[in-house]
Amino acid sequence: MIVHFLALYVVAGALVGVIAGLLGLGGAIIVVPFLVWQLPQVGVSPHILMHVAVATSLGLVVCSSLVSGLNHHRYGNVQWSLVRKMLIGLIIGALLGIFIAKHIPSTALQLFFGLFVLLVSWSMAFPKEQVKNRSIPEGMQLNIVSTIIGVLCILLGVSGGSLLVPYFSRCNIPLRHAIATASVCTFPVALTGVTLLMLSTPSNLAMPKESLGYVYWPALLGLVLPCILLVPVGVRLAMRLEVKLIRRIFATLLFLIGSDMIYEASMALRPFLARIL
Repeated sequence: MIVHFLALYVVAGALVGVIAGLLGLGGAIIVVPFLVWQLPQVGVSPHILMHVAVATSLGLVVCSSLVSGLNHHRYGNVQWSLVRKMLIGLIIGALLGIFIAKHIPSTALQLFFGLFVLLVSWSMAFPKEQVKNRSIPEGMQLNIVSTIIGVLCILLGVSGGSLLVPYFSRCNIPLRHAIATASVCTFPVALTGVTLLMLSTPSNLAMPKESLGYVYWPALLGLVLPCILLVPVGVRLAMRLEVKLIRRIFATLLFLIGSDMIYEASMALRPFLARIL
């Protein structure tokens, strides 16, 4: 059984590594649905299933975003001045996200995750016509945007790429630069989130003994190594593929994942809705 799970983690980690480098997603947008499917098999309670999936995925995001960001930096694609401007807001958002997540039911988080992913998929598949003079805001407006993104990253367990790449693109930042900068911005958010979630204690619910706080370590360790090894492959693909093709891959992947998460959440909510109706 353990060998079977480790094999699954290795395959998922390899896929996540390629996606992290190619799309700047940090990999969590793949890992969260995978863990929601797999964690019940090791005894994680449905009441905290999404919380554990989010916490464990954030641990992976710390590693994948760091490696992805460093690889993109070698190509000169990271806009470091923008990273510095957004840093404080992203960290504050991560702290707020931890507080909010503890008060939201697991199924609601799962449904929210699915809807969010579909929205991002739509925005990438059918991008609005860019306003030529639109640019990244300054001052308080940028701080507010950064904080909101930090909150959503923690609640959904996703990297900043799924939020920042579309946002940066709308602000006329070239897609490759948007992916690279989003990868770097993801790191402080994920690091803040996973640190606090490791120090948290799931309330009155049994966790597997291999867990620390909400983080399930066997899954995290099994995913990390293949993910890190395959990130450079994704980065090289990002440099070679056409921008339109990258956008289509991004949109299609998100649509499939979002649809599946909404379906799973709706199935879990059926007994509750039946009692109401």
